[in-house]
Amino acid sequence: MSFLTVMIFAGVGAESYGVQQVVDKYYEDTNMADIWVYSQQMDNKTYDDLKSISGIEDTERQLVVTTTAQLSGDPTIKMHFIENNKISKYYPLDGSDINMEDADGLWLDKSFAYEHKLKVGDKITVKMNGIEITKTIRGLGYSPEYVYQETEGSIIPDFSLQGFAYASYKAFPTDNISYDVVLIKTNDTADVFQEKLDDKIDGKYSTLIPQKDHSSVVQFQSEIDQHNMMGKMFPLIFVVVALLTLITTMTRIVNHQRTQIGTLKASGFSNRKLSIHYMSYGFYLTLIGSILGLVIGQNTIPYLFYPSMSAFYKVPTWKPGFDISFIYVALILIVLSTLFAYLTTKNIVRQSPASALEPKAPKISKGGFIERTRLWKHLGFVFRWNIRDIRRNKIRSLVTVVSIIGCTILLISAFGMSEGMDDLKTWQYGTINQYNNQLLVDDNATDVQIQSVLDDVKGTQIMTTPIEIKANNMKKTVNVNVYNKTDLIQTTDNAMNPMEIPEDGVSLTYKTAELMNIKKGDTIKWHIYGEDKWVETKVDEIYADPTNQGLTIRPDKFEKLGYNFTPTSIVTNHDVNSSYPGITTINGVDDLQNTWDELMESGNLLVAILLIFAVLLSVVMLYSLSILSFTEIERELATLKVIGFKSKIIQKIFLIQNLALSIIGYIIGIPLGYYVLRVMMDTSGETFYYPIHYSLQTMALTFIAVVILSFIVNLLLVTKIKDIDMVASLKSIRE
Repeated sequence: MSFLTVMIFAGVGAESYGVQQVVDKYYEDTNMADIWVYSQQMDNKTYDDLKSISGIEDTERQLVVTTTAQLSGDPTIKMHFIENNKISKYYPLDGSDINMEDADGLWLDKSFAYEHKLKVGDKITVKMNGIEITKTIRGLGYSPEYVYQETEGSIIPDFSLQGFAYASYKAFPTDNISYDVVLIKTNDTADVFQEKLDDKIDGKYSTLIPQKDHSSVVQFQSEIDQHNMMGKMFPLIFVVVALLTLITTMTRIVNHQRTQIGTLKASGFSNRKLSIHYMSYGFYLTLIGSILGLVIGQNTIPYLFYPSMSAFYKVPTWKPGFDISFIYVALILIVLSTLFAYLTTKNIVRQSPASALEPKAPKISKGGFIERTRLWKHLGFVFRWNIRDIRRNKIRSLVTVVSIIGCTILLISAFGMSEGMDDLKTWQYGTINQYNNQLLVDDNATDVQIQSVLDDVKGTQIMTTPIEIKANNMKKTVNVNVYNKTDLIQTTDNAMNPMEIPEDGVSLTYKTAELMNIKKGDTIKWHIYGEDKWVETKVDEIYADPTNQGLTIRPDKFEKLGYNFTPTSIVTNHDVNSSYPGITTINGVDDLQNTWDELMESGNLLVAILLIFAVLLSVVMLYSLSILSFTEIERELATLKVIGFKSKIIQKIFLIQNLALSIIGYIIGIPLGYYVLRVMMDTSGETFYYPIHYSLQTMALTFIAVVILSFIVNLLLVTKIKDIDMVASLKSIRE
């Protein structure tokens, strides 16, 4: 158990700490920006005013433009025209680093290049604002701002549809370049810096995003936090079980070796030597298990996660990390094991040799509550035997129950997570989104083009754009979704049931309301990214969405607030067999569901790991405790065989006891398992909302698994029960 405990803690910890250390070093090496300030009025004077703010270490201006590449599928590329490459630096992997004097070069996203079979030296043409420019690819690499890229219309990155590129400001097609974002390195916190910024250029910027709120940082950090939580929470179960098992095991060892202890004391061995001898059981076994766990855990478990994570997140390297807490946990486990070994032996080594040589007095079993009821008379021999055996061996029974509680927690977490992911898929693509195709609208599409598509596909146009929302001294980046009431999109409550939202109101998702402590009827402030205009609205309704957090508003209400309704997508139930002018991408519902399945691969891996841990915990513990129980009452079992009891009846005794204790552990473990599942889901980030409901399917699967594991352990004991040597067992007095 010490091996499993340390292996899981060090293995999952090495993965989460390793990824954290890798990304922290990546941010440091690339001089990741502390703050991004967006503005459509960043002229030289405004920029000079900004640079004069105290506390600023460095600044860099960029123009970020969404372009369309002249490649298959018309993918989009976010072009960064940069003044220099000092902050949030491009990280080259192939080719050269950025040359600020190169007016013909472009440095491309390596993942995007791989999907389109592009290499260093190739030409690439992109179209922006009606202008086509052709550049030569000088390098392929990553960017700290794009560790995670969310593709428009999808919840996971699709590098065949979207990428990024960097180029010198000299590569811009005209001499007049209007920068729209400033990257800032500062010692100030975001709130302090914003106060200073408002004093200097109030009204001349639209959005300020601190590093901790950057969409890529938030998503990747949420993933790391979830793995870190799992690496700390689940090993705790194994620690408790390991220590309880040690107490039970050492107690049995000492009781069965009373004769040896008495003989050694009579031969002159001191109490100290005997204590050290038995303490070494706990010390050396835990030491060896901990060392093996540290070595094997760090070099195996992290590599199970890397393939799925590297498909979604882009950092230069993936390698396990190390934290001193791995050593601390191993040392604590060794010290506690040694201490518990001492506590279980201290009484007997202090006895006189004569007392130690005497058999331990059998436990006196007083009549319990059940034995004083009428029910007792109606119980068979097997049930009476087990009730009394459990009362005589409370610690062993407690350890069994605790083990099953831990197993149940792991199983509920695994089955609950698996069912939750399936529910979310059904919720997203069966209840909420009831369309067959989604058409993404080009940023430069004209009204005539959009209307032509609408007339042809008989669809509904939707505007989805990021906003910044303020409430209760908190800020969050979410989306505003604007569309007319339609049968193609159904809003739901947090129980996944259909509901209606007000036509002339503002509705907020449950996840955002929960994070910001917003209630129905509260007032919030928000603005669209890239625009200075802030609006103050009341939250008229709260609804739930599994993946798209933010506001939902009808177009008429949206325009009453002073904004222009600009559709970003069109959804339809009609078949779409051709491309349209003004449409960049067409996603079928099957494509969207496949995308969801890809996203869930890492979740399924987590489910598999939890199931493996649960099986190991239950089988190892139930078998170990059953062997202890068998050894302890072998003489009694031999007596039963002598007087005519068949092996099947004795097997039934063990099976009934294991099942009874397992069911008790299962009942206690159900609410604890759902609590752990809730904690796990809450660490999944601010984008996803996982409602947790007590599911009969999950509870039934967990119960079946617990019963099957009890049967498996019972089968492992069959041979031992059949091979009981009745003569040798009955001749033994102090076995």
